[in-house]
Amino acid sequence: MKNMLIALLIALTVLTGCSKKEAAPASVETKAAEIVYTIKVGHEFTTESPRHKALEAFKKYLEEQSNGRLKVELFPAGVLGKEAEMLESVKMGNIEAYVGGPFDPQTEKLNLILMPFFFENQEALMKVAKSDVGTAIRKDAEKNNLKMLCFGDGGSRHITNNVREVKAPADMKGLKIRTPGMESIIKCMQALGANTVSIPYADVYMALKTGVADGQENPLANIGDMKFYEVQKYMTYIDYQFHPEVMNMNLQFFNNLPKDLATIVEDGAWIFAEEQNRLRSAMNDKYYQMIKDSGVKIYTLSSAEKKVFMDACAPVYDYFINKGTFTKEELEAVRNIAQGK
Repeated sequence: MKNMLIALLIALTVLTGCSKKEAAPASVETKAAEIVYTIKVGHEFTTESPRHKALEAFKKYLEEQSNGRLKVELFPAGVLGKEAEMLESVKMGNIEAYVGGPFDPQTEKLNLILMPFFFENQEALMKVAKSDVGTAIRKDAEKNNLKMLCFGDGGSRHITNNVREVKAPADMKGLKIRTPGMESIIKCMQALGANTVSIPYADVYMALKTGVADGQENPLANIGDMKFYEVQKYMTYIDYQFHPEVMNMNLQFFNNLPKDLATIVEDGAWIFAEEQNRLRSAMNDKYYQMIKDSGVKIYTLSSAEKKVFMDACAPVYDYFINKGTFTKEELEAVRNIAQGK
C-alpha cells in the first residue's frame, strides 16, 4: 500500500510539471505580437472630402499590413472637437493622431510652406515635403510632442470678391477681405492693400452676402463646398499660397510602437498624402467648372501679372525672417527645391 502511495505521488508530480510547462507564460516577443494598437484619428472635414477618403486608404493599409495589430478609428466632421482642440488632444495623448491646422502650434517652420507664390503646383510642394528640408520641418514638431508623419497638398488659394475684377495689387486696395486667424494670410492680404476682416469660417457665406466682407480667399474646394460662389461676382485664379495637409501623431505613442509597426505607420502616412493629393487635384477641376458655371467671372493671371503680385508680397518674407520664424537660408532652400534647382 505504501509503495502504491509513493508511486501515485510521483505520477502526480510528473503530471503537474508537464501542466506547468504547457501553461508557461508567453515570451515577450509573443506578447508584443499579440498587442493591438488602436489609433484614433480626428479631423474636421466631411466624409466626402479628399482628406477623409485618403484616411480610409491609410486605415486599410495599416490594418492589412499589420495583420490586425494596428486598428484605425476615424472621427470626421469635428466630432472630437475643433481643430485647435484636437491638436491639443494629440499633444496630450488623449487621441493618437490628427489631420489639419492650425500650423504654428505644430511647428512655426510650417510657415516656410505658407510663403506666397513659392509653389507653381502640387508637384513643387511635394519636392519640398520629401526633401531634407521637409524632414527638418517635420522633425521640429517633436519639440511640441508631435510626430509629424507627413504633409501634402492642402489646397492652393484664390481670391473672390463682389466689387471688381482683381488683375493687379492696386485692385485689392480697400477691399474688405475675410481671412482666417493665420498670420501668413493676413500679412499677404495687407501687403496687397486689402483690409482684413476676421470672421469665423461658418459665418463667411452670410458675411459675403450682407457686405460685412467684400471677398475672401480659399481653395477651390472650400469655395465650392461652402457655396461662396453664390454670393460672389469675381474670382482671381492666383494660387498665391499653398497650404500643407499635415498628419500628426502623439510622439510618445509613436515611439512606443514596435519598430515594424512604426514603419507601417510612416509608410501609410505617405500613402495618405499621395491619395489626398490625387483626390484634391481631381476635385479642383470639378469645383473650378462649378464656380465658372455659376456665373462668377474668373480671371487667370498671366506670368507677368503674377510677378507683380509676387513683388508686392516680398515684405511678407522679410517679416517672418525678422520675427525669427525662419532664416533667410531656410527660405532660399525651400525656394530652390520648389524650383528644381
